[in-house]
Amino acid sequence: MNRKKISFIGAGKVGTSLAYLLKSKGYEVIGISSRTINSAQRAYEFIGDITYSNDIYMFVEDSDVVFITTNDDSIKSVIDGIKENCEIRQGQIFIHTSGSISAEVFSPLEEKGGLGISIHPLQTIANPQEGVKNIIGSLFAIDGNEKAFDYAREIVEDLDGEPFFIESEKKPLYHLSAVIACNYFVTLMNKSVDLFKKIDIDEKMGTEGLIKLVRGTLNNIERLGTENALTGPIARGDINTIQDHIFAMKKHSPETLELYKTLGLYTVEVALKKGSIDKEKAKKINEILEKI
Repeated sequence: MNRKKISFIGAGKVGTSLAYLLKSKGYEVIGISSRTINSAQRAYEFIGDITYSNDIYMFVEDSDVVFITTNDDSIKSVIDGIKENCEIRQGQIFIHTSGSISAEVFSPLEEKGGLGISIHPLQTIANPQEGVKNIIGSLFAIDGNEKAFDYAREIVEDLDGEPFFIESEKKPLYHLSAVIACNYFVTLMNKSVDLFKKIDIDEKMGTEGLIKLVRGTLNNIERLGTENALTGPIARGDINTIQDHIFAMKKHSPETLELYKTLGLYTVEVALKKGSIDKEKAKKINEILEKI
């Protein structure tokens, strides 16, 4: 086990979850800080047996590794504050966990001898209780200073995860993929539940029914891949059904039309790749969708 001393700046869902997990794996987590003492105290109550503070620089100089687990907009200001307020040791490792920001943001600390990397768990973390369960076994995106890659790989492997290394300039594209698959999926589920409400289906019943439907879809994707898992009217080329949808939206949910059009046009491309419709059928469906 690597005995480097670790601290965290940022006591939110990600920081609290990672601090708990690394401590449970035998890492020496010496402290967690937040600008608000209540947030730091909540993290302490969840992690247990750890020092906490609302002085975000309190543990930096005593740490071999500093995790910055704040929200994305605060990362640069925290780094600038560390450069201004703390002595940076040669080889001291700094890690942020943002999915969209590259490790190039650590350049002010690298100029003083630090090593900056990013380790992002490809996982949704609603709260620390779920985070400590979901992070284990995840895929982790890593970018930054190669001198710290061995340490990053060690952390990921200790969390039973799978590391992959990404070019810094491609980080936003990586995060975009995650946002579409995770965050926008929640939005689509919310829209589906709202449509159920319009036909007086109880929200709880509707949500449970949709979750079962989605689980079946995820099982198909896992077994067959995304293209072969596609079902539904566009995959079948059912033009009458698509027109019925459009008629119903115009009457009951006109705000859904643009979303249906955008997703429909992309779904036509997937159906073509699957081979379940031909180019002529795809053209007819696209013409209908473009007229929305």
